[in-house]
Amino acid sequence: MKPLVVALLVSLLGASSVTPYEIADLRDADRLVILVFGDGGTGKAGQFRVGRAMAETCRKRGCQLALMLGDNMYENGIPVTHRSSVEASLQEILEQFEEKFESPYQRFEEFPDFHFWVALGNHDYRRNVFASYVTYSEFSQLWRMPAFHYEVPRLPDWVQIYALHTDTDVRRDLNGLQVHAAKRALCDEERSDRWKLVFGHQPVYNSGHHANDGNEQRARALLAEPLFQECGVHFYFSGHAHHQEHLTAPGFEQVIQGAAAKSKGRNKSRMSRVTQRHFSREFGFAIVEIDPDELRLHFYDVFDTTQSGELRSPGPEDIFESYSWCGSRDDIGDPSSPARPCR
Repeated sequence: MKPLVVALLVSLLGASSVTPYEIADLRDADRLVILVFGDGGTGKAGQFRVGRAMAETCRKRGCQLALMLGDNMYENGIPVTHRSSVEASLQEILEQFEEKFESPYQRFEEFPDFHFWVALGNHDYRRNVFASYVTYSEFSQLWRMPAFHYEVPRLPDWVQIYALHTDTDVRRDLNGLQVHAAKRALCDEERSDRWKLVFGHQPVYNSGHHANDGNEQRARALLAEPLFQECGVHFYFSGHAHHQEHLTAPGFEQVIQGAAAKSKGRNKSRMSRVTQRHFSREFGFAIVEIDPDELRLHFYDVFDTTQSGELRSPGPEDIFESYSWCGSRDDIGDPSSPARPCR
């Protein structure tokens, strides 16, 4: 493609008039507060209970955006059975988003210009075309997913957040082409002083179920050194394993938040070259507070939560900050360094 055409496209894509939905402008922020969670889309009582706990915590913390780490629609994505009627198909799709996204997180509509930036997981597309997830951004006040993989737009110039699609099995969309595209965005030597955060579904290290299975090994081979270490990525946020965990790997931090509606597995931390900082099987989520100099990571457990059953709204005694870590970019990716809890 000719350089003039590329420049024109970049200019147009950066213009707000091209995007058919609102995007919050956070470019002037000197601090970001980010909600992080995954594996939430059951539509059952556990998801609603965690959703209410997240909203209550974010109201106190001042969250400005959320990162959704995949498996947003269990068990099989968004099945579409009405294929010959526009209205019936539309209604069917909207009802599923209402059940598994809008209703559980409706309290975030009260937060000004708040968006959930979405990555897909392996359960999200089993019976669904990709277009539904992208197009739904035009129908929702909260949901934002512009592409399979993308950089979150309109953030301060001291931070980058990049979404990956990390399946290596059924669709095999995590491949060299996607990694190369991410490297063009993240390996910017002129801005080596900015924070670099990546989020997706498959972890590259984890101590729970799925630990070191074929998908995780492939994700690690494609991401850990070729992208995270080479581009100086500081944090990788993922789900898939249904627990909460913080690991320090060589060169970067791995955070797992896959317990927003399910809990499964046991702690099998036996990895060499990787240090486990925290592990919890409680339902929960994370809050990241970040400014140009420091990142503060907070894990929250939502006690007495089960996947199904009758919904009981969590009280203050049920939402517990179970772990915190604070550090600068110099503290990243050293498995031998001591953990630094936030004061």
